[in-house]
Amino acid sequence: MRRLIVAPHMDDESLGCGGLLAKFPQESTVVVVTQSGSTRRREHAEAMDVLGVTDSRCLDFVDGTTQQHMSELVHQLDLVMAEVEPEEVYLPFPSLHQDHIGVYEAGMRSARLSMSPGHWVPNSVLVYDIAVYDVNLYPSDLRWNVFEALTEEQADLKAAACAAYASENPGGPHPMNSIKEIAATVGHMRKVEYAEQYALVRQVRR
Repeated sequence: MRRLIVAPHMDDESLGCGGLLAKFPQESTVVVVTQSGSTRRREHAEAMDVLGVTDSRCLDFVDGTTQQHMSELVHQLDLVMAEVEPEEVYLPFPSLHQDHIGVYEAGMRSARLSMSPGHWVPNSVLVYDIAVYDVNLYPSDLRWNVFEALTEEQADLKAAACAAYASENPGGPHPMNSIKEIAATVGHMRKVEYAEQYALVRQVRR
């Protein structure tokens, strides 16, 4: 199973899919859309090392401008899709942050059925939750209906990967400081110890 996780910023992949990445590190490719400076790059490299992910790329779009470069962003994601040929694609929930909306929209367009030769169409498209942004600006029919069960070790690795982003941590009571607790809450509601939640957009079973 080849999985592609598309993240607006360096830290979103760990906040949203850190448990999944810890569970399937060698089957996963991470693509970060925006560049975040040298500090975040170092933190991202540390987070990927914690999770065991060896395939991570950055498209180097300017933070906050993804919606202004939609055609180019879709094109760049098309190229990654054609190279990686993922069976599952994970996109951010289109919540409060403009880059999350832009990356979600670009990812959905890239995952489209196309008449272009060589265009890759993934079997499954899912949306991941980033608890930091809990406001939905636009109505959608996305519902948390897929739950990835995690072991305690995988939940700990997710928490450690998020902790690597020290420059993004505001301290005190905050979702970034409650990663394992959130995973436990999501898991206990589904009768497993830990879990991450996703919204299924499309699935083709073969």
